[in-house]
Amino acid sequence: MAAAFPARPTIADVARQAGVSTITVSRVIEGSAKVSDATRSKVQSAMDELGYFGNAAATHLVSGRVGTIAVVTSTTADYGYATTIAGIEQRARQHGMAVLIAVIEGEGPEAIRSTVRTVASHAVGGVVVLDFDPPAHAVVPALPAYLPAVSTKGPGPNEDLLRPSVTIDEYTGAIEATEHLISLGHRTVFVLAPPHEETRERRSEGVQDALNAALLPQYPIIRCEDWKPRSGYTGTRELLDRYGDAVTALACANDEIAFGAIRAIYDAGLTVPGDISVVGFDDDPLAAFTRPALTTVRQDFLALGSAAFDLLHRMLDGDTALTLDRHVPRLVVRESTAPPNPHRGLGA
Repeated sequence: MAAAFPARPTIADVARQAGVSTITVSRVIEGSAKVSDATRSKVQSAMDELGYFGNAAATHLVSGRVGTIAVVTSTTADYGYATTIAGIEQRARQHGMAVLIAVIEGEGPEAIRSTVRTVASHAVGGVVVLDFDPPAHAVVPALPAYLPAVSTKGPGPNEDLLRPSVTIDEYTGAIEATEHLISLGHRTVFVLAPPHEETRERRSEGVQDALNAALLPQYPIIRCEDWKPRSGYTGTRELLDRYGDAVTALACANDEIAFGAIRAIYDAGLTVPGDISVVGFDDDPLAAFTRPALTTVRQDFLALGSAAFDLLHRMLDGDTALTLDRHVPRLVVRESTAPPNPHRGLGA
């Protein structure tokens, strides 16, 4: 039988080792000025010898100081999610805080309850919800009112702003990308849309509104299965099979979908941007190094994470204002967009 791990040391063990009371140990942990330097040194030595690092829940309860915040997310793998988490975590470390990550396991009510239970049962001072998809959006109203929380997306149509929020204005970014394609001479833009179909999905809506403003026709969007290149590949093959030479410009829900779209275009015997222009969304680090380098809408997820933490930190300091802070993305023009091929398009 494998040897059992030794018992975790307690505050009583530290007090006994140092020859002081548990109250004195608590004061040392809290950084109280009521403890002499000699006693503090003795208690710290006992903690080091025993491997005692304190109890975050107990410290938070006694001192009221926040040592940990939580991040709620549907995934930690995709670029936008991972980079936003990095922005939050970097700012948290600068403030001496740890980050608990709670991943939503599923989409139903029980998955939402389980996630809220995980967060609320830990000694966290507040929560940042990466409100990038419907499951995360459902977590926001389910969080207990006593728990400070920040969302990374504003309310949907006919919804009230429930929590302070900081978001990237995807709609404006999509309009700018579409106007860029229109300025090159494209007479319509086909859309490979995000996998989740919300009441108002702002990236596709921006493309459609820009086409409407230019009095240009629209075609049905293709809803991708996920955010991965294979979905972009499959969706592009479907577009080419269905619409053929009408396809001269493609707006993709993210850069990974755009990578798959570009491969599908070449596999169909066509070129980018010679036959079809492709625009991504996010500015994944790989976007600048593909061939052709990808024109894309840059979303600064690192800055979004930092801003979300800063907003939560202000709440923890007593700022209860219900605010919505919008960050505007910017179009990065590279090599994957060009004027349309005169032998393709609606007038060809």
